[in-house]
Amino acid sequence: MNHHLQKNFQVWVLFCALMFGVTFPGAVFSEDIRLSTTVDKNQLTLEDSIELSVTVHGVRNPPMPELPPLSDFRVRSRGTQSSTQIINSSMRVSTTHKFLLIPKNVGSFKIGSAVMKLDGAIYKSDPITVSVEISKPGRPSINEAAFTETSVSKTDPFVNEQVVYTFKFFRRVGARNLNLSMPDDDTLFRKEDMGKAKRYSQVINGIAYDVHEISIALFPLKAGTAVIPPSLLELDLIYRTRGNRQRDPFSKFYEDPFFGAPVQSDHKYLSTKQIELNIRPLPKDNRPTDFRNLVGRFAISAELGKTELDAGDTTTLTLTVSGTGNIMDVTLAEPDLHGQFKIYPDQPTFKQTTHGTQIGGEKTFKFALVPYSTGAQTIPSIKLSYFDPEKNTYNTVSTRPINLTVRPGVSDDKLNLVQPGSVSAPQNGSSVSILARDILPIHTNLADFENSTFSKTRQFTYATGLLGPIVIYFFAAGYIRYNHRMKDDISYSRRQGAYNIAKKKLEQLSSSHTDSKYFVKDFSQIFREYIGNKLNLQGTAFTAKELEEKLNDNDYKQKQISAVRKLLEKCEAMQYAPVTTGKDNELIDESLNLLSQLEKQA
Repeated sequence: MNHHLQKNFQVWVLFCALMFGVTFPGAVFSEDIRLSTTVDKNQLTLEDSIELSVTVHGVRNPPMPELPPLSDFRVRSRGTQSSTQIINSSMRVSTTHKFLLIPKNVGSFKIGSAVMKLDGAIYKSDPITVSVEISKPGRPSINEAAFTETSVSKTDPFVNEQVVYTFKFFRRVGARNLNLSMPDDDTLFRKEDMGKAKRYSQVINGIAYDVHEISIALFPLKAGTAVIPPSLLELDLIYRTRGNRQRDPFSKFYEDPFFGAPVQSDHKYLSTKQIELNIRPLPKDNRPTDFRNLVGRFAISAELGKTELDAGDTTTLTLTVSGTGNIMDVTLAEPDLHGQFKIYPDQPTFKQTTHGTQIGGEKTFKFALVPYSTGAQTIPSIKLSYFDPEKNTYNTVSTRPINLTVRPGVSDDKLNLVQPGSVSAPQNGSSVSILARDILPIHTNLADFENSTFSKTRQFTYATGLLGPIVIYFFAAGYIRYNHRMKDDISYSRRQGAYNIAKKKLEQLSSSHTDSKYFVKDFSQIFREYIGNKLNLQGTAFTAKELEEKLNDNDYKQKQISAVRKLLEKCEAMQYAPVTTGKDNELIDESLNLLSQLEKQA
C-alpha cells in the first residue's frame, strides 16, 4: 500500500512539473543552469569547417547567447534544437544553437566564451582553442575524398588573346550544396562562357574519380602582370556509414539505398592556387594602319543581294567576318565606294560558337546601297587586319571585288497638249442667256472694295496657319535626322546616352548594394563606363591617370578633370580599405554632381 502511494506521489509530482513548465515556459531550473560550447573538431585545414554548438541547459526558451568575436572565421547559422528529457522524475531541458565556422587564416585561434544574460545573472562558457593548418590545393599525394585544380592554356598571352581557364573538381564520394566562386575581375579580363560543364571519369593512382570540369575564356585587357585569384568551392561531402550489423543477416537488405542508408556530412571549403600571367603588348612593328585590336584567326567574305538593278533601286551588301578569337570586338566602318552609292548601314548581328577550346563565331554587317549613276559599277575589295598570336604576325584578309550593272529607269511619258479649235463668232441678233451662277458671291457695290482691317485674332490665326507647317516641318526633320544619327553613328549615340545610362545605374546601385566593398567596385565601373562612352573609348580598364590624359585631350576644364581623378582614386582606396558603412550615399551624390558638371561642359 505504501508502495502504491509513493508511486502515485511521483506521478503527481511529475504532472505538476509538466503543468508548471507548460504554464510558465520561461521558468528556469536554477539547480542546473549552465552554458557550454563544443566543437566537432579542433584541428583542421583551410578546406575544412568547424561546427560550433552553444548549449543552454536548465531553462526553457532562453535568450540567444552572444557569440565571442570571430574575426578569423566566416560564421553561418545552422539552426536551433531544443531537447526535453525526463529521467527518474527529473526533467532536463536544453537548447542548442549551432554555427558553422569556416577559417580564413592559418594558425592557432582561441574561440572565446559565449555569454548569456538571464534574470540579472551572467552565464559564460569555457573558451576553446583550435588549430588551422595550411591546405595543399591541387592534386594531392594521397587518396583524398575530393580535391580541386585549375589550369590555363597559356601563361604569356598577348593583349586580347584568348586564354582558356579550366576548373576541375575531383571526387570519389557524394557531394551536394555546391557553391563555386570563380575569378571575375573585369578590370583585367573580359570573360566569356564556354558552354555547359563536362562530367567524366578519370583514374589517378589506381583510384577512380568523378570529374566535373568547367572552362571559361578570358581576354586580357592590358599588358603587364596579371594574377588570376583562387577559385573557391564550398560543398558538403556525403559519406555512407555502416552500423554494427555484422551478425545481422538482414544488414545488406537495410543498407540498400532504397531504405535510406545512414550518411555523414562533412562541410568543405576547397581552394585552388592563384595563377600569374605575363600579358605581352601587341608588337608595333609592321602593324597595319587599319588594325583594330583583333587577335586570333579571321576570314571575311562579301555578298551582294543583286548585281543587276534599275536606277533608284537598292541592293544589300553583306559582309561576314568569321573565325576564332575576340570576334565579338570586330567593327567595320562604312565601305569606301568612291561616292558611287548612298550607304545606309544596319545593326550588326553576332553568333557565337565554340570550336574545341576556342571561342569563335560569325559577325555579320549589312549595308543598303542606292546607286547615284547608271552603268557598270564595282564594289571594291574590303580589308580586315588582325594579329595571329600563334605565328606572331599581322595578317590582312580581303574580299573579292563585286561587279554590278545599274540600268536606266523607265523614261518619262511626254505630255501631249491639244489646242482647242477656233470659236466661231456669234451670229447677229442672237440672245445671251445665263446658264449658271458663280459659287462665290459677286460684289456689285463700291463699299465692298474698301480697305478692310484685320483684328488681332485674325492676324494670329493667319500667322499660325502660315508659320505652323514650317515649324512642324523643321521639327520633324530634326527629329528624324536625330533618330537616324542615333542609329547609324555609334559614337554619337554613346555620347548622347552616357549620362542617362550612368544615372540610372547609379540609382539602381544605391538601392541594391549593402556591402561597401562591392558597392565601390561597381560604382567605379559605372563611372569609368560613363567616361568611356563620353569619349568614345573602347573598354573600361582605365587608370585614373589615363582618364585624366583623355579628358585633357578633349578640352575639359582642369577643375573637373581633377575632381574625376580624385573620385576614382578614392574608389580605388576604398576597395582595399576595411569595409565602411554610411558613405555610399555621399559617394552617389558626389558622382551625380560631377556627372552633371561634365555633361554641361560637353
